[in-house]
Amino acid sequence: MNSPGRSQRALPENHFLDLLKNEFDDARAAHQLFAGLLQHESYDRGFCLRLFEVAKPAGGAPWEIRRLAILMLEHQILKLDPADSKEFDFLFTQLNLKQSPRSKSQIAGSVLKEGYTTTEVRGFTSEFRRKLERYRRVHEQIRGPRTPWNAVCDFIQLARHDCKLSLARYLFTPDEVVQRILDQLKVSRGVKDLDTLEPAFAADEVRHAVDLLPDYEARILAGLSQSSNIYWVAEGTSSEINSLVEYPLTTVVVVVKPPGSEFEFEFKRAGRKHPNPLHIVFARDGYTVPPSHRLDGGGMQWLLRYEAKTASKLALVYRLVHGDDAPMAGYVARSSVSSVPTKRENAQLLTYFTEPQIFDKDFRRMRVAMGEAVEAFSEEGDAILPHLRGELGLTARFIGHVAPAQAILAGTSSFRLDKVALYLSSDGPKSYFTKGLAVPYTKPDAKRLACDLLEEVLGVYRPPEVSHQSYQNYVDAALSAASNRARADRVYLSLVLQIGKLWGTLLAARGYSRGESFVARNVGLKSFWSGGEWKVKIIFMDHDALVVPGPQTINFHAHGTLPSMAVDERYIWGKSNPKRFATSEVGYLQSIYRPARRVCVEGEALALRALKDAYRKTQNEMLTNPRMEKLFNQVFIKRLLDWDTLVSGYLQKNSSNPAWKKKMRRMMAAKGYKRRAFDAYMEIIERNQDFIKRYAFLFD
Repeated sequence: MNSPGRSQRALPENHFLDLLKNEFDDARAAHQLFAGLLQHESYDRGFCLRLFEVAKPAGGAPWEIRRLAILMLEHQILKLDPADSKEFDFLFTQLNLKQSPRSKSQIAGSVLKEGYTTTEVRGFTSEFRRKLERYRRVHEQIRGPRTPWNAVCDFIQLARHDCKLSLARYLFTPDEVVQRILDQLKVSRGVKDLDTLEPAFAADEVRHAVDLLPDYEARILAGLSQSSNIYWVAEGTSSEINSLVEYPLTTVVVVVKPPGSEFEFEFKRAGRKHPNPLHIVFARDGYTVPPSHRLDGGGMQWLLRYEAKTASKLALVYRLVHGDDAPMAGYVARSSVSSVPTKRENAQLLTYFTEPQIFDKDFRRMRVAMGEAVEAFSEEGDAILPHLRGELGLTARFIGHVAPAQAILAGTSSFRLDKVALYLSSDGPKSYFTKGLAVPYTKPDAKRLACDLLEEVLGVYRPPEVSHQSYQNYVDAALSAASNRARADRVYLSLVLQIGKLWGTLLAARGYSRGESFVARNVGLKSFWSGGEWKVKIIFMDHDALVVPGPQTINFHAHGTLPSMAVDERYIWGKSNPKRFATSEVGYLQSIYRPARRVCVEGEALALRALKDAYRKTQNEMLTNPRMEKLFNQVFIKRLLDWDTLVSGYLQKNSSNPAWKKKMRRMMAAKGYKRRAFDAYMEIIERNQDFIKRYAFLFD
């Protein structure tokens, strides 16, 4: 929202109405609410009852006005004495969190899944207030008739973000939220994708991902995923951060951030905004694109199936080892695309890619790319259909190869590391507003962007008490303020620990992702409410190149695996090439959190300890936990430590010792290895010695 460059003096009545007309269709209703807000400088039950009437579905007020009323309710509650149990009982009853204001009943048990620790009224009240206090920076600026212009703009801006309104989850019903989401998207027909070869654990992980959700989010997700509909970005779908429905800049996914929720859902993939949501690309800028990118704007069924299976397996292994959930998004639904939106109506896939009028001037270019893609797929051994003649035959062959599909994920984050680092840099406002949203911006707009980002990456954020001279100065001052600085250091250390813990688990299972699971554009940050406080976690997404050995894998194929592990390392912290550190995960985290050198050193030591602990714990579980036998080949598990034994001996300079060699050959022969296995492994170790030596501590 662009606000006039006014000083911090109170709002004149005519300017107030003009501001509201720019933001609300019903400006008079918004004005009446603001009049009440500015009049009641202390808690008032009568005003709260009026706000409840507006905010509840039965009131019939527009969505935007209801959001405004909800934020005003939160403002009123923060003025209430925490010891006033009678008034809090009244409020909790209005929110359906308590049966009756006169009863001694506890708070509804559903709040425990929302991140609260207790249903006892007094303890819940304390945590409830703490959650609402997250946006004190906005509420403290509302000072009755003396409220300045920019304070009202900040208040309205916060009210526009459904996910930031804590009480919205109790006042917007799941059904109306689903409808609101659908109103901002295009919808076409699909068919539920049922993979008959999918292992049982994949379905179990879907159920687990849904079970983790609070009741409110689970009902919204059910409303979106129970059908086989395919969801597409619409021209009007917002790319503004923290929108209810958001098309994050430079992506082809749509994310949903439900009201009053820290959870996020993702539709992968949801097309392009131009008239043709699906396109075909074979080459860009003189380079051929990867096979998975040939269907531009859409997902391929086989790849989505593979990704769901391997990610689910890693998530299960992580939980079996550590007893808690992996920092990964959950795959909850998948549908094959039957039809695609066009300028006039939805078209069947065959029609969409065959009829010239659908693509207009782009048709011939699209068909050339289709022919090149089909030929490449065939040369790559992906022979789905026999050669079919004619234009329709070519389309059928292409669809046979790509099988367009869409997945729904739960627990994602649109706050990808590279984007957050960019938006917090001096180029942030220009990159986000001017280049991204294609809108002008003012200094207050830039300040709000910084506040939104810092709240997300810190969990709790207090603005610095400085004048806003420049965007970079403001961000620097914010991260230098004592409370923010201490929190930034704590969060940074917790995040590098999470990274080490996940990678250590994957390394021990002899898995890798060729960098895809760890590249910054596929890793996000998310603040969340847990244990009665705000925390921050890292989330790993997009696992379409993830490899975890399966029941058919007998040996550790080190020849191809070690170089792929080294690529993961490059995107985690770039140890092999310091020049690339800035674009690694840890490099971006340092750019975001600005830790001092001593904190960076502490973080590296912490991450390496977590890496080693996770590596050892994972190996132990694979060797002793019967549930692992269903995930890995028994021979693979029996041979699991052989690689470590060989590497340890090599690092101890035993590779030239005839007695040690003889002993290792006997060991491997007894375990059924092929005759030349020892020599092959030693050659691989020698070839990858730099990588191995960097992680020698794993083999102590």
